Amino acid sequence: MSFKEIPVEECGLNPFTKLTDYCIVTAGNKEKCNPMLVTWGGFGVMWRKPVASIYIRQSRFTKTILDAQDYFTLSFPPVSYKPKESYMGSHSGRDGDKFEGSGLHPYAIGDEAVGLEEADLILVCRKIYTHEMKEEFYTDKETYERWNSGRQAGNNHSIYMGEIVKVLKKC
Repeated sequence: MSFKEIPVEECGLNPFTKLTDYCIVTAGNKEKCNPMLVTWGGFGVMWRKPVASIYIRQSRFTKTILDAQDYFTLSFPPVSYKPKESYMGSHSGRDGDKFEGSGLHPYAIGDEAVGLEEADLILVCRKIYTHEMKEEFYTDKETYERWNSGRQAGNNHSIYMGEIVKVLKKC
């Protein structure tokens, strides 16, 4: 199967539901990459650019690769792939190849990025902003406590905002 590039305005994303469907973020390039299931993020416009934002905990292996790269992808496969995608959310890339373990396949996009071959839609994003979401910056302390206590204490999320530079739709 192949993909064709389309304008970002024609991708048809619902910004309130698309990330609650399963979405795979892939950090890295064809030499070294790691996919991860994400369900927190958003879409919009920042600095007059179409952007996607995702949130990744400090402890995630994907974060180490994302920090070292300029690009990441968001891949949206059909709902029938949910069980395979779940593997990518419950296993660490430190312990093995998540593509191999899930039965899903990487799709190289030039030299800079990798998406998911099974996806119907892939967004290629160039990082333009990142920041750790530290306790002192929360104005709603209950939200911080809810998501950053117990086993997640000291394991804050970082926000990654990327300019959507390419949208690929399956043909």
